[in-house]
Amino acid sequence: MRHKFFLAYLPLMILMGFISIWVAKRYNGVATMSGYRIDKSNTAGYDGIKIKDLSSNDRKALIKQDKYNGSAIHDNGKPYAIKVNKKANVVTVYEVGDNGYYNKPVKAMLCSVGEADNTPEGIFGLGDRFKWRELFGDCYGQYAVSITGNILFHSVPYYTRDKANLEVEEYNNLGKSVSAGCVRLSVIDAKWVYDNCSKGTIVEIYQSDYEGPLGRPQALQIEKKPKDNWDPTDPDENNPYMKDWPVIIGAYDKVIDRYSDFDITAGVTVLDKEGKDITGRMKISGVVDNEKCGNYPVTYSISTEDGKETSVTATFTVKDDESPILEVNQLHSTIAVSDTVSNDNLAELLKENVTAFDSGEELSNDYIIVDYSEVFEKTYGKCNIRYRAQDSEGNFSDVVVLSVDVDLEAPTLTLKNEYQREIKRENAEDDNYLLSLVEAKDNSKHVELSISKPLKYDNDEPYKVMYYAKDAVGNITTLSVSYQLK
Repeated sequence: MRHKFFLAYLPLMILMGFISIWVAKRYNGVATMSGYRIDKSNTAGYDGIKIKDLSSNDRKALIKQDKYNGSAIHDNGKPYAIKVNKKANVVTVYEVGDNGYYNKPVKAMLCSVGEADNTPEGIFGLGDRFKWRELFGDCYGQYAVSITGNILFHSVPYYTRDKANLEVEEYNNLGKSVSAGCVRLSVIDAKWVYDNCSKGTIVEIYQSDYEGPLGRPQALQIEKKPKDNWDPTDPDENNPYMKDWPVIIGAYDKVIDRYSDFDITAGVTVLDKEGKDITGRMKISGVVDNEKCGNYPVTYSISTEDGKETSVTATFTVKDDESPILEVNQLHSTIAVSDTVSNDNLAELLKENVTAFDSGEELSNDYIIVDYSEVFEKTYGKCNIRYRAQDSEGNFSDVVVLSVDVDLEAPTLTLKNEYQREIKRENAEDDNYLLSLVEAKDNSKHVELSISKPLKYDNDEPYKVMYYAKDAVGNITTLSVSYQLK
């Protein structure tokens, strides 16, 4: 009966044995990532935060995900391609760059897409267009251009086909996902698409946290007492907002990510009293440093031939709330006594195991925090080294933990017979004999012994021999012994 019981579980036992062997082979003690709590560490106040193992490919993928900007769209012969970021409610227009893809941003527009999944994702081509188009819900839109099916670019809806009958509440909702599925724009932006993007222009609709290279424009809100319910961006000469001509549209305060590409003229349009675009005559004063966080005022001004001047100042806020990323490239997996000559030396050595990146830019090692306290607590065996990066704006990376082999204990080296001080002259030249007189021990179980002895000596003088014991990681112990030859 006992044999039957044993045989019944024999296959399971064999399987567990193979699994154990497989796990043992997989573990190599290098760049071991683990989750734990630190009890004696002050590494950026780390207290059990989730740890990510970021290889080079992982880092690139993470950066790509953070900066995801839709597909790479190849030139199809049209002047522009349009990308609609559903999550950010931003439309960005691109020209063809040097590599034959639409990757040169020229214009950013605030939009309103549909709630939930009402606005489809994918790549489409612009179709028919209408100056006025009846929309879902018994309302109307200006400058409607077909994207796919019943999904259109169009202005914020109107109650009737009357430019003075705008749904003001819906206009003030620009930037929110409130449409029935179409992509709503201000009139000036809808008209730009209508006038400049011909049939067949590629449109991609996607989702990303990245607002785009030109950022997210802010809409001009209509006050409680609007001017006859007109869209304030409508370039129609009858628009009451146009009485204060020339009009500068799109010069709003903007928040942009540090290191991002942007154009301070993007989305800014100047119209004269007849609604004619005179943006080319606009002057700009002010500089934005996209590598340094802060607030940068930029003034847009225009002077007409009859001396009328208008200016608008917008503030560009350069922010950095993106966490750095640590890439693991473990160059040092063993720590010996020679590596600990100073704390600075050990820290710099260990920092070579990781590289910090911020917004895709490599940071210097000064931005890396390394906690090596466990090295001195254990002195021997496997120790966890904890890393974290902090950028100049105070953003922290996740914590990365690497496992290193530590040996701060040099071998012990002693004479087997501490009273032995005399040796025969014929044995003085025999290295093996001299080595047999000492004993070396080390935690690593591997010690290399060597000696140095006098090239010339006087029989009446002490015969000085220097013994060296070196362990597996290079820790060395020396022992000097003076023998008397007989």
